Amino acid sequence: MEKKIKIVLVPGFSHLSLGAILEPLKTLSRLFSEICLEIEVVSISDRSVESSSGISVNSQILLDECLTSLSSKNRTNALFLCCGLRMPYKLQADLKKLLRTCSRFNVPIFGVGCAGWKMADAGILENGLATVHWSTLAAFSERNQHVKTVDALYVETERFTTSPGEAATLDMVIEFIKKEFSPEYANLVCDHLMISYTRSGDLEQPKSNAQRLRDVPFTLQKAISLMKNNIETPLTIKEVSKLAYLSLRQLERLFSKHLKLSPKKYYLKIRLLHGRQLIEQTSMSILDISITSGFSTRRAFSKSYLKEYGFLPSHTRRAP
Repeated sequence: MEKKIKIVLVPGFSHLSLGAILEPLKTLSRLFSEICLEIEVVSISDRSVESSSGISVNSQILLDECLTSLSSKNRTNALFLCCGLRMPYKLQADLKKLLRTCSRFNVPIFGVGCAGWKMADAGILENGLATVHWSTLAAFSERNQHVKTVDALYVETERFTTSPGEAATLDMVIEFIKKEFSPEYANLVCDHLMISYTRSGDLEQPKSNAQRLRDVPFTLQKAISLMKNNIETPLTIKEVSKLAYLSLRQLERLFSKHLKLSPKKYYLKIRLLHGRQLIEQTSMSILDISITSGFSTRRAFSKSYLKEYGFLPSHTRRAP
């Protein structure tokens, strides 16, 4: 069984993400002699590519050779793209060319880190699903309204998979091994790498809020999900309770017991955090952000924002 895999490194990539791709695949190849993996590390810039940690990796091939091989009959079976948030602007055009070439020749792409942003910019995620790191999800959703944004460890479609990177990359790669080879092979790779378990791709990305909500009742999770999915046009708390199949009193008790806040205050926090992320990560006007965050006026948004964070939205935008 032979597979050709390319791992494309963009300056600023995560070394942890690269290891989470390489180690399971190399382990698979070592454990099973019947599997032949031809893995090539590709650079779209210089032969040596520097990661976000400052450690450089030498690539085996450069962009032109990679593009030629993608269009050949001896096709690449998968391309993994490791991409950091602050890639050099001069590389944007070359990266778009690479992604569109993969799309044209039906090469499956596995985007890691901020690769989802680059895949959306290249137009290959049109009307599809994608995820990026939770800290940039709000901005990604606003900028790419033709893409359904999902808070998940990884999101798979027929030809494109996106992951926020880091530890979530490992879950994505083990799933790749399951589907491309077999669950038995994947389990043996996990055993060899001492991986106790892998996580399902549809799990919400780990962050302080997600960890806190993991063990709360399902009905409370449902109510919070309704709030997160209705930010621009907020529901009333009564509507939330009804859609979560709870009485208003039951909803209030759940929030008080598990989150130490009323439903109204928690909903407000969600909307304000959404607004703050947009201020920090986009060039949208404060007025537009106010409306997108469910406030009727900029003044109302600024008043609540000041009370929550201790400074005005305009101060957030001025911060380095």
